[in-house]
Amino acid sequence: MQPTESPDALLRSTTENIARRASEQNHYSASLGSILELIDNDEVELALDELARVVEYFRIPILRSEYDRLATVATLLDSMDSLTETGIHRFITA
Repeated sequence: MQPTESPDALLRSTTENIARRASEQNHYSASLGSILELIDNDEVELALDELARVVEYFRIPILRSEYDRLATVATLLDSMDSLTETGIHRFITA
């Protein structure tokens, strides 16, 4: 089944969801904000790669549903290596 949202909309909503949950951790909120700026500038593949690196660097817990949406975006963009190279699956919490 194909997602009804575009990759950029799906990545934006997932990034915003992660940022909302992690709002008490202000030390990486600027990094998540810069990812949204990349999406706004049609740099979706770069934004996906950057989000994976931010999650890895700050060890941000992500939900299974968030990871699944990121995997959908990665598949649509043929960029699954953005997720596998960083190994962000290690940060799935539920």
